[in-house]
Amino acid sequence: MIEAIEKLMSHAAFFQIAFYIVSPVATFLAVGTAYFAIYRQSKPNIILYYELSEASTVIDLVICNHGSGAARDIEFSVPIPLGCWGMSSSDDTTPKRFLDSKIPVLAPNKELRYQAGQYGGLFSQIGESFTVAAKYSYRTPLRNGKRGEDTSILDIRYMSHMNSKNSAAYDLSDAMKGRNNTIFSELNKSLKSIDGKLGLIASSIQNNENSD
Repeated sequence: MIEAIEKLMSHAAFFQIAFYIVSPVATFLAVGTAYFAIYRQSKPNIILYYELSEASTVIDLVICNHGSGAARDIEFSVPIPLGCWGMSSSDDTTPKRFLDSKIPVLAPNKELRYQAGQYGGLFSQIGESFTVAAKYSYRTPLRNGKRGEDTSILDIRYMSHMNSKNSAAYDLSDAMKGRNNTIFSELNKSLKSIDGKLGLIASSIQNNENSD
């Protein structure tokens, strides 16, 4: 009986010592896991890609922050060509400008758009692929400053056989501005003609009243 109690006490002491050792480790792991989850949620994720604009012959360069934290002082490893015009081949082998300036801040789920050019002109500059690294700074949950870097591969070859028809919104905008020959354009011309004639009639009436 006494031996059984002594064994039980020795087991109890062992479990107590084990508890004192395991408990802090488990707590540390739990805190570490929670911090890592919050850290992941606060990290930016800068992605660059090409996308057709509303005017489907024009290709936009899109810079988007898909992360959950704001990216600051964004810089690129290489200048990115912009304004490369030409449908089947480049009209000018030298781009009008490059995107090589620093972006002060890009908030989460926000994007910036630039006109990169057209397929032929852009392909003559970037070739089959163009690798760009976006480097930036951000704040951790403990407000410590850190540096981050995300790499994107720009490629437009998948656009080579896409439909070049403009979107309905773009065509409607062109029509309202009279840039294409549609019923809206004719209506706009008619309204201008009517407005001019009404102006002449109003001026004639005013002159007759003044003469009387």
